[in-house]
Amino acid sequence: MSSASNSSQQDRAASRTYVVVWLANFLAAIGMMAFLPFFPSYLRGLGVAEDSLPIWAGLCVGAAPLGAALMGPVWGALGDRFGRKQMVLRALFGLVVFVALMSLARTPLQLFLLRIGQGIFSGFLPPSVTLVTMSFPAGRGGRIAGGLQAAMASGAILGPLFGSLFRETFEARYLFLATATLCGLGGLLVLFFTHEPAIAGGRLQGEANEAGMRDLFSDLFVRLYSMLKKPRLGVALAFLFAAQFGIGATNPQLELYVGELQPAWAADAIGRHTAWLFSVMALCGVFAMPFWGRVGDKSGHGRVLLMASGMAGLSLCISGLAPGYWTLFGGRLMLGLFASGLGPAAFGLVALVTPREEQGAANGAVFSSRALAMALSSMTGGLFVGFVGLRALFLIGGVALLFLTGLAARRMWEK
Repeated sequence: MSSASNSSQQDRAASRTYVVVWLANFLAAIGMMAFLPFFPSYLRGLGVAEDSLPIWAGLCVGAAPLGAALMGPVWGALGDRFGRKQMVLRALFGLVVFVALMSLARTPLQLFLLRIGQGIFSGFLPPSVTLVTMSFPAGRGGRIAGGLQAAMASGAILGPLFGSLFRETFEARYLFLATATLCGLGGLLVLFFTHEPAIAGGRLQGEANEAGMRDLFSDLFVRLYSMLKKPRLGVALAFLFAAQFGIGATNPQLELYVGELQPAWAADAIGRHTAWLFSVMALCGVFAMPFWGRVGDKSGHGRVLLMASGMAGLSLCISGLAPGYWTLFGGRLMLGLFASGLGPAAFGLVALVTPREEQGAANGAVFSSRALAMALSSMTGGLFVGFVGLRALFLIGGVALLFLTGLAARRMWEK
C-alpha cells in the first residue's frame, strides 16, 4: 500500500512538472516570437540602410543561436551534475536580463551583442526536456520532446500576432520589456511548482560540489566524443544541422520577401501578413510535433528525421517559386507540418541511445547542433541575399536539403 501511495505521489509530481514546464515554455515562446519576425523593421527604426537590412537582420537573428550553440553542451553537462531544474531557471531568468536590456539598445551593434549574451545564458528547451523526461518512465522521450516543442509552437502562434498588434499601439522597444516579463513569469512557475527526482547512478548535487571545473570540462569532452561515436546519434546530429541550416537561412528574410512579392502593400500589411506566416507554421507544429514524437517512438526516429527533412526541402522550393503571397503561405503551412518532426526525432534518438544520467549533455548537443545551424544559416543567408536574391535563397536551401536527404536515404537502404 505504501509503495502504491509513493508511486501515485511520484506520478502526480511528474504530471505537475510537465504541465508547469509546458506553461513556462509556452510563455517564453510567446515573448520570443513577438519580436523575432520583425527584426528588419526594428533595425530600420535604428537607422540601418535598406541595402544593409538583410545582413543585419541575419546577424541579429543568428546571434542568439550562435551563443546557445557554443554553450549548449556545457549547460547540459552542468545540469547532469548540478540539477536540470537549475538549468531551466538559469535559461529563463537569463532571458529576462538580456531581453530587457535590448529595450535600451540604440545601435544594431548593441542589439547584436545583447543577442549573443541572450544565447549564451538561455536555451531553455534542452533542460526542460531532460527535467521532464527524468520524471517519467523510460520510453517516452519522443512524446515528451514533441509535447514540449508543441508548447513552444503554441506560443509561437500567438507571439507574432501579439507582437504585430503591440507594435501598432506602443513603441517597438517596449515589446522587449513585455517579453522579459513573460519569461520571468515562466521562471517563477518553474521555481515554485516543479520537482526534480533523484536519478539512481546520477551525478547530481552531492558529487557536484566536489568536482572542480577542470574535471567538469574534461568529463564533458569525453562524454561528447563517446556520444558522437554512436553511429545513429552522430548521423542524426549532422543531419539535423543540415536540415535546420536550410530552413534557418530564410526565416530572418521573410518580412523582406513578403514586401518583394507584394510591393503594393503598406508596411503595416506586410508586418501583419509576415506574422501570419510564422503563426501558421507554429500552428501546424502544435498538432504535428506530438504526432511525430509518437510515430518516432513506434516506427523509428531516424525514419521520421529523413521524411521531415525531405518534405521541408520541398516546402522551401515551393516558397521560392511562389508567384504571390498565398503560395508562400501554403509553403509555410507545409513546412510547419513536416519540419516540426525534426526536433522530436532528434531528442527521441537521444533518449534511446544515451544513459539517463547523461541525457542532459546529450540533449545539449542536439540543441547545439540545431542552434549552430540556425546561427550560421541566418548570418550567411543575410550575406548571400545581396548576391543571389531573396527568391533564390529559398530555392538553394530547398534543393540542397532534398539532395542531402536523398543521399542519407540511399545510405540507409544500402545498409
